[in-house]
Amino acid sequence: MTLEVIAIVLTVVAHFVGAIVLVGVLLNGEKIDWRGVLFPGDDDGPGPGFDPPPSDDGPDGGGVLAPTPLPDAAPSPVRLREPGRIGEGYPRPTRRPVHSPQRTPEREPADS
Repeated sequence: MTLEVIAIVLTVVAHFVGAIVLVGVLLNGEKIDWRGVLFPGDDDGPGPGFDPPPSDDGPDGGGVLAPTPLPDAAPSPVRLREPGRIGEGYPRPTRRPVHSPQRTPEREPADS
């Protein structure tokens, strides 16, 4: 047998074994618990360094306070629910400077 035939036979055998395993898992998938194999720490409770969330039993009835916005946060000048175009809420960018630049000669003219 040549190496090409051995490679083809090995590939076909690997595909058949994979197909058999796949069909077996699909038929008996409810009996297999993959979560216990892939994530063993989930069933035993939280891992080390876990801080429990704050309880809702507070003096004001509980609840979690929302974080305050950043100091430079500002509302958008345009709302998407209002009629009109979004571009109307923003100024148009300037395409050219207000003044024309001064041209300076790179070198002095030669005296003839």
